[in-house]
Amino acid sequence: MAGAVPIGNCRRAYVIDDDTLMRNMVQRMLTEADITAIGFDSCESFLDRHPNRPPGCIVLDLCLPGMGGLELLEAISAERAAFPVIVLSGTGDVPSAMRAGQLGVIEFVEKPFRIERLLSAVESAFEQLRARELSGVGALHRLTAREKELLVSFGDGAPNKVVAHHLGLSVRTVEVYRANMIRKLGVRSLTQAVLIAREGGYL
Repeated sequence: MAGAVPIGNCRRAYVIDDDTLMRNMVQRMLTEADITAIGFDSCESFLDRHPNRPPGCIVLDLCLPGMGGLELLEAISAERAAFPVIVLSGTGDVPSAMRAGQLGVIEFVEKPFRIERLLSAVESAFEQLRARELSGVGALHRLTAREKELLVSFGDGAPNKVVAHHLGLSVRTVEVYRANMIRKLGVRSLTQAVLIAREGGYL
């Protein structure tokens, strides 16, 4: 499941660059800052088994052979919150930069760059991941086993009465559990709670 991870365990970066020297340099910089840095020489290699990857920031070169950086951003757009992206840019390609911004890139770091600039951008990404952990998918771990069971039942679109009958509970008890789930997940509706459960791999 690529959903919740413990707070403080989000310091993970995926470095995607076909330039071996650049990729290794970035990985070394991040590793020296106590960040788990994993390198990939192509978007395709990153996407291999991607659904099982834990959340982390992506440090991405847009100009890559095969699948380009923009294509990767489009492919993972639904998981934008779990994989904040920092683009390493050396081309000055304004249209590509604008499109990348529309696809949710949080920072652009121009090559050549200072290590402080890159680390600042990565720390911003980690702040987003920590905020996500405190709400939404990351809040699923706050639910009790019974609340998770109810959430799965609601995922099929069943009303309170049907869920109560299925689980052998009173409708009033189901209503209380439902209110508690919505409060713990920090959302305003059951529909939003169900969407979070789907993103977290519960449904």
